[in-house]
Amino acid sequence: MMGQFMNFYALLLWLLGPLLEALILARGIQTGWFTKYRAFSAYVGCVLIQDVLFMGVYFLRFNDYGWIYWWGELFSVALGVGVTWGIFGLILGPYPGANRMARNVLTVVIVMTFSANLADAWRGQLLSSGTVIELERNLRVMQAVSLLVLAALAAYYKIPIGRNAKGMFAGYGIFIGTSVITLTLRSSLGESFQRAWVSAQPLCYILTLLIWSAFLWKYEPVTAVDVRPRIEKNYRLLALITRKRVLQARAFLGKATRS
Repeated sequence: MMGQFMNFYALLLWLLGPLLEALILARGIQTGWFTKYRAFSAYVGCVLIQDVLFMGVYFLRFNDYGWIYWWGELFSVALGVGVTWGIFGLILGPYPGANRMARNVLTVVIVMTFSANLADAWRGQLLSSGTVIELERNLRVMQAVSLLVLAALAAYYKIPIGRNAKGMFAGYGIFIGTSVITLTLRSSLGESFQRAWVSAQPLCYILTLLIWSAFLWKYEPVTAVDVRPRIEKNYRLLALITRKRVLQARAFLGKATRS
């Protein structure tokens, strides 16, 4: 009886996900934010298509569901990086220097994490469920740290954030945070956490979708304010110091090579 309840519960969450995703996209098209938040719209649209395909495979070709699911998870992680990238651009967009630096750092860190995990996987064996879980956890941790840094920057420099951006940030932040916790427990406890993980993971995602539905029900851009935060000034100072240090390092290496 408990197994039947859990199966029905998981199926209910699974069906609710695509419905909420479709609702969010429909509101985005209707209210106009669909084309303004392209990375976010692309993410929700791709996840919706993926969820529908997963359902078809699960009910029609169940024997193929396992490997398709794990490759789909890998694809979802890559899409999630795009959402983080989009949130950075949405909040730091008015400050091109800081935005460029933040995105570049985020890209380098995520590419290094992705490459290191894939290299370890291919040296041993083809991607397995354990490999994907470890890779997803590491990338989610990098995203969580990046979002925390972004939140600290926004608070310190008093960057205005619109309701839509707050919803994206809060919803995705909750999803990333809970994903890190559940993936860590899944990696540590293994199959003993499987049943709880199957229920916890979609439940956390449903919470994220509900937050997005509420905050993105209509298009609400950032209210224009006459403020010139110090973030761009500090960025130029940091860039100047970094450039100076790089030139000094090159000169030192040049002298060492000649000697």
